Amino acid sequence: MDNNTQKNIADALWLESYDESKLSDDTAEACNSNKNSNHAIGERVRDYLDWLDRHPQSFNPSYHKRYSLLKETIKDLNTQQAYAACQKLLGNNAVQGYDQIPETADLKFPRDHEPKLRSQVGWHFFVGSAWDEDGQEYGIEIMFFRVAMLPPELAKKHGLTDIENQIVELQLGISRAGERHHQADPVVVAGTTGLISFKPEPFTYTFGKNKISAEHKSSFWPLNVTARGIDRGKSEPFPLAADLTFTSGKEYLLQGDNGAMPSIAGMGTLYYSIPNIVLKSGSTINYGGKTIKLKNGSFWFDHQWGFLGGNSTSPVLRAASNINKPAPAGWDWFMAQFEGNRQITMFASHGKKYMPFYFQTGAVPPGKMTVEVGGKYMDEHKKLYNTWGTLVVDRWIRSEGSPNPQIYPVTHTWHPNSWHFSFNETMPKDIREFHLEQIVPSSQTNFFANGSQYNEGAVYVKSPEGKDIGRGFAESVQYADPWPTVFHIMGFGNDAKLMAAIKNNGASLSRRLVSLAYMLTHQKQLKATLAKSKGMEFFGPTPKK
Repeated sequence: MDNNTQKNIADALWLESYDESKLSDDTAEACNSNKNSNHAIGERVRDYLDWLDRHPQSFNPSYHKRYSLLKETIKDLNTQQAYAACQKLLGNNAVQGYDQIPETADLKFPRDHEPKLRSQVGWHFFVGSAWDEDGQEYGIEIMFFRVAMLPPELAKKHGLTDIENQIVELQLGISRAGERHHQADPVVVAGTTGLISFKPEPFTYTFGKNKISAEHKSSFWPLNVTARGIDRGKSEPFPLAADLTFTSGKEYLLQGDNGAMPSIAGMGTLYYSIPNIVLKSGSTINYGGKTIKLKNGSFWFDHQWGFLGGNSTSPVLRAASNINKPAPAGWDWFMAQFEGNRQITMFASHGKKYMPFYFQTGAVPPGKMTVEVGGKYMDEHKKLYNTWGTLVVDRWIRSEGSPNPQIYPVTHTWHPNSWHFSFNETMPKDIREFHLEQIVPSSQTNFFANGSQYNEGAVYVKSPEGKDIGRGFAESVQYADPWPTVFHIMGFGNDAKLMAAIKNNGASLSRRLVSLAYMLTHQKQLKATLAKSKGMEFFGPTPKK
């Protein structure tokens, strides 16, 4: 194992540094096994590239040149590099072999609290606001982000179980209101270390010493969430930790179309939330080495799994997607919990017409950005409504920090910093218009271990007149160009030839023409496929009244 892998194992086990004598016998054996070696990880990724090259999908861009260059470049890989490669470098072709998204979500509980190990990605996510006994406010984010590195059947051929095939990342961030935001250096480990485990009764999801665990077999509540990490962004390490107990949640909020967000020809995600999770008094955080007892708080839980990109199993949909240049990756997500026990979650995917607002690093911030946004509103009686509206971003803030600059260089990218919403009459009149403001004056930007940057943190919810009407979280993903960071993590340097091959994700003119002809001659199949899709209205223009 290299130093990076040892650092991540130590962080997952809450050790100051990697010390094999402090590992259990089983963990030491797993960490030192061939399955967990950088050589074996590199071999598996190169075999995956061969597999993808042998399984091209019709109407996809040709990835042969990309895969050939990657196979020439990739040798031994540590866990983080394999994670970045499988998440960022493989293109639309790399959705094959994973569990597909069903046409109808049909979510069942407690079954669907479980991590879905045969889906490509998934996460368990807790965000919220809490107050200590002196009234000081904190915003807290904890997320277990999971990726199945290889399609399950290919992993099986390499002798990996479903749990060994996982890579799990810990995201931990804490903001102290009025002061600043801290993100822990992301912790990322592979299932081949033996540090990832799950059992359903009672729900127990373990990642080293980080854990999400229910206290009873028969209920999700009370739920304990424990996480620890270190912000290495300054000269002195800044410890962060959370030991939270949640006693109850309001109700299941099924996102999109009854949990399909979206479902279209096997692609998309399944997604539900639980708003207004009640924090038990006596829960604690560690902020810079000081343990702080929390008096109260209100949080939000998300569980989402499936695919974050790629082309579908439908040839006619793949053909249709080739007609225009692909949309940029990224999204904006928000939750707001209003006074009166009312909640909304909001989403806007990135679009080509907003390109002037992405990847901006100049001295002058971008101007005003107006975006269509979809929402799912839950009223005080737990009834759900779809709602659509407009988001205006009129203030921006530059990202000037990093949880570990040696791995994630500072990007100096402008991110949204103030959000104004206006919704249709589906929303109650008193909260039809509102705006969100960060609880800290500095940015709340974070990095994923795969190289992507995002801005996420607690926000005040305010009326147009400036009255405090609630709390929420705002998330803006991939406003920063990820490729320099990804290449830095991978050790590719400034390989212009490889960068050009990876950025070339669009179809050639000849492929677009062939795709157009196929789409026009298969209109019946296209209409039938679209008719079966669920939740797509949240990804397009605002529906007309």
